[in-house]
Amino acid sequence: MEMSLESLTEKILELKKQGKVLEQIPVYRELLFAARQNYGTESNEVITILNDLGGILRYVGEYSEAESYLLESEKLIRKKYGTDNREYATCILNLAELYRFMREYDKALELYKKSMKIYSANGENGYLYASVCNNLGLLYQDIKEYEKALELHEKSLEILGKLSDYRLEYGTTLNNLVLPYKLTGKREKAKKCTEEALEIFAGTLGKEHSLYSAALNNLAIFFYEEKEYKKAGDLFEESLRICEKTFGKNSINYKNLEENLKAVRAKTGEES
Repeated sequence: MEMSLESLTEKILELKKQGKVLEQIPVYRELLFAARQNYGTESNEVITILNDLGGILRYVGEYSEAESYLLESEKLIRKKYGTDNREYATCILNLAELYRFMREYDKALELYKKSMKIYSANGENGYLYASVCNNLGLLYQDIKEYEKALELHEKSLEILGKLSDYRLEYGTTLNNLVLPYKLTGKREKAKKCTEEALEIFAGTLGKEHSLYSAALNNLAIFFYEEKEYKKAGDLFEESLRICEKTFGKNSINYKNLEENLKAVRAKTGEES
């Protein structure tokens, strides 16, 4: 039995609340097909779904399919509205994130900066601008320019701290600050960020969500660095379990966690 557009949308919202990323994908594909049939292939509804589906596929490692949807969305927005609007900026921000995941940093950096410029020109200095700062900060972390990353994450945190409706995004930015704080000699600040992020995620999303898993990973790294390998291993295992359920084994998050757990087990083996 086919589900209605409204039912499919409600199903996706419920899966998002539960942090079930993998389970959203087939529902989004069905929603995209239905939207094309009902609204037309160039409708705003289709553009939104293309953008959302491309973003989710990025997280589970389906980069080629993600790129095709995001490029289709970019082409439609450019055709209908031009390139100087917030919708276009948001689309290329998602595309920049995909290229960051693919480690195509030059492409990503160009799109991040372009997105930031468009938002600024449209007077956007709230959540959307904070998102660009946060994601660009992650790129600078990837290429080991931690001072630049720190400046951008702190800017994002400052903006989000003034917006009461974006508590989760505030927690995500706290989590993203952990590594640059540690690597610039601010270890106590880093640990405080980890603990506050865990508290936010546990209280708002529960302990089976991907964001909680990411914060657990950061806390596990602290224990690993302090040579408390048993505590670190337990936390890495719990984080890995949640990550497998939410993103799957092909995701970059899962692969990174596997490497972390291997490092702990190697240390445990050396000490036993």
